[in-house]
Amino acid sequence: MKKNLIILLFISLSIQLFSQSVYVDNSLLFSQNNYGGTARFTGMAGAFGALGGDLGSLSINPGGIGVFQSSELVFSPGLLFNKTESDYLGNILNDNKYRMAINNLGFVASYDLSNSDTRWVNFNVAATYNKTNNFNKNIIFQGNNNYSIMEYFVDNANASGSIDNLDGMYEYLVYDTYLMDTSNNEFWSQVTDEKWYIDSTNSFNLNQQKSIQTEGSISEVTIALGANYAHKLYVGLSVGIVSLKYNQYSSHYEFEDANTTDVFDFRTLEFKENSEISGTGVNIKLGAIYKPIDFIRLGVALHIPTFYDLEDRYYNQVNSSFDNGDSYSSESSRQTYEYSVTTPLRAIGSAGFQIGKFALIDLDYEYVDYSTMKLDDEFNSQDVKNDNLFIQNNYIAVHNIRAGAELKSGQFYVRGGAGYSTSPYKKTDISLNHDSYILTYAGGVGYREKHLFIDFAFSQTANQNKLEVFPGNPYYSTVDSKQNNFILTFGIKF
Repeated sequence: MKKNLIILLFISLSIQLFSQSVYVDNSLLFSQNNYGGTARFTGMAGAFGALGGDLGSLSINPGGIGVFQSSELVFSPGLLFNKTESDYLGNILNDNKYRMAINNLGFVASYDLSNSDTRWVNFNVAATYNKTNNFNKNIIFQGNNNYSIMEYFVDNANASGSIDNLDGMYEYLVYDTYLMDTSNNEFWSQVTDEKWYIDSTNSFNLNQQKSIQTEGSISEVTIALGANYAHKLYVGLSVGIVSLKYNQYSSHYEFEDANTTDVFDFRTLEFKENSEISGTGVNIKLGAIYKPIDFIRLGVALHIPTFYDLEDRYYNQVNSSFDNGDSYSSESSRQTYEYSVTTPLRAIGSAGFQIGKFALIDLDYEYVDYSTMKLDDEFNSQDVKNDNLFIQNNYIAVHNIRAGAELKSGQFYVRGGAGYSTSPYKKTDISLNHDSYILTYAGGVGYREKHLFIDFAFSQTANQNKLEVFPGNPYYSTVDSKQNNFILTFGIKF
């Protein structure tokens, strides 16, 4: 093997610790909403912008708080079940993940103003907790490929010029585990063939497996104020404190295919990336609902961008093993990076229809321009500037459409709804997902009396994405994801 002495190395890392797209992609992930809330809200696929009177709807339009005419306390536990199906080089694998969660908890206090000298009917104050996104997901894919992740590492190592310049998060780890060697000032791989360079046209095959585990959520604690003017105009304002937690653990694993003849004694390699991101943000939302006539309601809402302050704690690890029984492991130092993300502004228009006392219908349109996302850090580094330029050039505005309906028969309610979101990616030569979309179906039932109600809902959000397995790999994995949410709401009016 390669080393006659141990090289001790400490690498000072630049802010660009991952490929450019990692922090950019996370910015998109943290800017998207998959609104949770009460079972009534979820059962109508979140189409509630012109209706109000539900604590889950404050995530869409805070003007809905003005619709309440009594005080209310609600609690909404739920079960999240995420299922993924991957296709990599024709090999299809499935994985899933369960997680219990509190989707909504809230209280609204209503104060009667009808005895005052104005036309204001009531003034309401609410405090709510709503889940606005869930990140819990397991993905696994596998296939035989004649292109190794080592080709990417070898190219980067040769570009660095020397051992002392190897990246301590990546190339030095594979060098330290005997997967890469150097001779005559040229790096080469122990993994693929006897040549001192990588040639992906050769006939060797590697079995590649990759698993990605993500967990965490975005939740919002909101204080909202609103009022009802003459049962015609409902206005509201909310201030939200947002809590974000996102952990991602990925493992890329390679071993020789059974039909490949051993040249070196390489057996396996495993490259692991671990990232734990947490932080808080703040936002403001304004909204109003207007009734031009009794059976029509028109809603508008504006969401000021959320300003996140985040901390990323991360490290990488490489493990190797060889046919002669040797095995090695190398781990990078633990790193911390603090940065901020500004999400896009959101504008929402809604139309609602009340058909007698037995039906409600709502249509929502939401506009979000993801090219306005912004990253920043205390250094205002060139890497951050490059990321922001990448965002401007590769993301576009999306159009989110939601429709929902509720039917009433006595004390019983039946609900249904659907939502559709267009792709946030501009169509470019490097875009894999410019034709992606998000589709949501939902339904639910409920029972309500004067002072008590209970609701149940189920929603499924489906989307398909193409994932890069590792940089430079000409093949990608197609992942179909279905997030299933079961919610039960208990509520008391008084």
